[in-house]
Amino acid sequence: MDKLKAKLRSELAGNPDVSVLDEKVWQLPIVSYDVSFDRVKRFRMDILMKMLLLAFQETDIRRAATLAEMLSVEELFVSDLISKMKRTGLILLGKKGYVLTPKGYDYLEKGIFEESLDREQAIISYSAAHDDYRMAETGSPSPGGELPVYRYAMEKHADTEAMLNLLSEEKETAEEKFQIIVSGIADCEERTADYVPCLEFQLHDHKQDIVYARVWNTMTGSWDETLEKQIEEQEVVTWREAMKKRETSFS
Repeated sequence: MDKLKAKLRSELAGNPDVSVLDEKVWQLPIVSYDVSFDRVKRFRMDILMKMLLLAFQETDIRRAATLAEMLSVEELFVSDLISKMKRTGLILLGKKGYVLTPKGYDYLEKGIFEESLDREQAIISYSAAHDDYRMAETGSPSPGGELPVYRYAMEKHADTEAMLNLLSEEKETAEEKFQIIVSGIADCEERTADYVPCLEFQLHDHKQDIVYARVWNTMTGSWDETLEKQIEEQEVVTWREAMKKRETSFS
C-alpha cells in the first residue's frame, strides 16, 4: 500500500501547478448477498402444442388417444405434451375434459412457451456509497482491518429489483430458437461485509486556484469520481479555510 501511495502521489505532484494538501487511507464497506434466482427457457410454441391448445379450447377431450386420432399424431407425442402443459400450468382437467388456464390462453395468444430451469445462485456486491450493484466473485469476504471506514459510508437495504435487473443483464441469453430469461429472485441473504482500501489525496491547483480530491479505489484499480465528488461536496470549503489560515500564519 505504501508503494502504491508513493506512486500515486508522485504522479499527482508531477504537475508543478499542483500541491498535495493532505492524504488519507481508509476502507470502503461493500456488502455482498447470496442470491438464489429462477430462470425460464422461452421459445416459440410449436405447431403441435398450438393444435392441442386450440383443440382443448374448442372441444371436450379427456384422453390423449382421442386427440391423437383427431390430429393423426402418435399418441406418445400427445401424452408427453399434455404432461408438459399440465406441469407448466397451461391446462387442467375439468369435469368434461382439459381446459385452458388463464396462463394457457395468454401463451396461446402470444405464441410462446416457457419451461422452468433449475434454480441458480450468484453473489452480488453492493456499494451504498455508489448505489451500485455488481456481480461478485465466489470467495470469502475480506475482513476490515485497522483502517478507518469511509467517513461518508451509508447504509441501505437490499433492492431486489435492482438485483433482478443486474441478473437479467448478466444471466440472460438469446439463441436463434430460444431465450433464457431470469424470472425472479427466490432468496437473498446478506453476507459479512467486504472492505476495500482507498487512497485519498486532497490537492490544490495553484494556477486555477481550485482545491479538489482524488480517490484511488483499489477494487476497480482506478480513480473514483463518485467518491471524489462526495468528499468535495462536504469538505472543499473547510480545506480552503484551512489554507487561508496557514497563509495568514506565515505572512
